[in-house]
Amino acid sequence: MRLIFALAAMLALAQCASSEDKRFRVGEAPRAFVVIGIAEASRNTQPEYTMLWRRLDEQGNFAAFDDNSIFQPRTHMRSSVRVRGVPGEFAMAEVEPGIYALDSVFAIIEERRVNYSANGVVLGPERPSFEVRPGEAVYLGIWQLDLDDITPVGRPWRIEQADADAVMRRANATVGAVALRRTHDRAVPCAPHRLNTRSLREIC
Repeated sequence: MRLIFALAAMLALAQCASSEDKRFRVGEAPRAFVVIGIAEASRNTQPEYTMLWRRLDEQGNFAAFDDNSIFQPRTHMRSSVRVRGVPGEFAMAEVEPGIYALDSVFAIIEERRVNYSANGVVLGPERPSFEVRPGEAVYLGIWQLDLDDITPVGRPWRIEQADADAVMRRANATVGAVALRRTHDRAVPCAPHRLNTRSLREIC
C-alpha cells in the first residue's frame, strides 16, 4: 500500500512540474517562437537600436500595430541572451503565426545628455520577410545594426546552426529544436507616419 501511495505522489509531482514548465513546446504550441541576434556595427555602438518586424494581413499589407502583430528586438535589453564567443545579443519571443516583414529600424542617440531619435523606415516596397507557422520555432540569424549617415539600418550578417544551438542551450527557452529560417525579400507597401501623436518615431 505504501508503494502505491509513493508512486501516486511521484506521478502528482511530475504532473505539477510539467504544468509549471513555461518553455515553448515545438510542434505543440498554437503560437510560434522567433529568435534573432542583433549586433551593433563597431563604428556605431552608441545608439540604442530597435528593429520592428510586423505581421502581414491576408492582403499582404502590414496589419494594425498592436502587441499581437509585432516583434521588436532591441539592443541593451536586460532580457537579452548573450553567449561567450558569439557576437551580439539575442532576443526571442512568442508571436502569432504568419508572415512578418521588416517595417523599420529606430535608434536613440545620446549626445551631451540629450537624446536624439533617428528613423529608418524601410520605404521599399521590397523588404526582408519571413514566415512562421503554428508550433514552429525559428532562428533568423545575426543582424548587424548600423547608421548610414543618420539613418539606422539592419542587415543580415550570418546564420549558422552552431550559433542557434549555443543560444538555445544558454536560454533553455524551448522544448524541441529551433530551425534556421532565412529571410526573403517581399514587396510590402509603406506610407510612413508617426507611431502616435506623442512620439517622433515613424512606422509604415
